[in-house]
Amino acid sequence: MGARGFVFSLDAFVAFILIMITINLLIFTIGAPKPYYAELEAAHVIAHDTLQVLATSGSAAQAGEPHQTYLETILQGDGSAPDIMRKVAGGNEGYPPIIPKGYGYRLEYLNLDGTHGETSDDWVAIYDAGKDQASDRFGKSYTKLQASATIFLSAYVLKPMPGQSPFCYAGCRGYGINGSGEYVYAQPCDTTPCNVTTSNFRVGENTVRIVRLVVYT
Repeated sequence: MGARGFVFSLDAFVAFILIMITINLLIFTIGAPKPYYAELEAAHVIAHDTLQVLATSGSAAQAGEPHQTYLETILQGDGSAPDIMRKVAGGNEGYPPIIPKGYGYRLEYLNLDGTHGETSDDWVAIYDAGKDQASDRFGKSYTKLQASATIFLSAYVLKPMPGQSPFCYAGCRGYGINGSGEYVYAQPCDTTPCNVTTSNFRVGENTVRIVRLVVYT
């Protein structure tokens, strides 16, 4: 009757131990929380909060002008975007920054109609702190992570003008003509037109924009 035995191999045992160590290291590495995701979530929260401030607050309205939020003012394209973004998001002019100094930020809108030389569905940059020489974030570029927040906005790109009577009487400021030939409010009321008047009422121009704020580091 033949005898049976077990052949022990040291090489096989060492290989088995190495395989088990490798598997356990992989499980530990995959299961451990990553600081990257915490930073990514923090950047998203910063972008969301900043965008909400831009969309819900604004400077004090001038007399005879409708109140506008910071984001509505930026979308008019009158060149106010750098000043507003540096003040509100970056904390220039003595304001506390919403976005910490270590982050850069970029405001964009989705170009749905393919204007301005871009193709449809391109994101068009309105302002980038990393390219603004007057910003303390100038030269900052995306190297590690970036997160964004998006908002759907219906806003005036051309502000409405409520209009007033061109005739002089108590409580009326009358009218005047600016350098562009447009009727504007005159102060004080010192003339009443004798010919056919042109109303200074303006409906304004509304647009729908999808705007996002990207925070990067």
